[in-house]
Amino acid sequence: RKPPDLELEGLFKRHFTTVEFFQGTIMNPIDLQRVKVHEADACLVLANKYCQDPDAEDAANIMRVISIKNYSDDIRVIIQLMQYHNKAYLLNIPSWDWKQGDDVICLAELKLGFIAQSCLAPGFSTMMANLFAMRSFKTSPDMQVWQNDYLQGTGCEMYTETLSPSFTGMTFPQASE
Repeated sequence: RKPPDLELEGLFKRHFTTVEFFQGTIMNPIDLQRVKVHEADACLVLANKYCQDPDAEDAANIMRVISIKNYSDDIRVIIQLMQYHNKAYLLNIPSWDWKQGDDVICLAELKLGFIAQSCLAPGFSTMMANLFAMRSFKTSPDMQVWQNDYLQGTGCEMYTETLSPSFTGMTFPQASE
C-alpha cells in the first residue's frame, strides 16, 4: 500500500479535528475492530470508477461487503456498484437487509436513468451534471445573455438540509419566505 498523496494529506490536515486516517484492509477483522466498524452508523463502499474491469471491481467490493457483514451483521452498508446486474449477488449475503437501510448506488443505472429523464424532459441531464460538478464561471459582455446566464448557473451547488418540523405542510414558496 502506498501512503496518501499530498492532496489527501492536505484534506486530513484541514479536517484534523473530525477525520482520522487508518491504513489497512477491510478484509481483516483486526483492522475492522481497529476502526470500530461495530460503532459506526454505516459503512460506505465506493467503487473505483476509473477501473479497467468493472465486473472485477464490483466483485471485490461485494467481497468487502461480505467481510463487513461477517464482522458486524447489523451494520448498515451502502455499496457503489459499476454494473446493474451485480446487484443480484448482494441478495445472497444472509445479513444484507434492504429494510435495515442497506442500499446500492449503481453508476450505470444512474447514467441510464439520466438519459431516460432527458428524453422526458430535455435539458435534465445537463442541469443535473451542472449541479453535481461545481464550475467557476466568467461572464463576458461579448457573450449573449443566455450564455452568461448558463455560465452563472454552472456555478450553483446543491446541498441537503433537514428542516425543523415547523415546515411540515408548507409549500416550497411558503417555506422559502
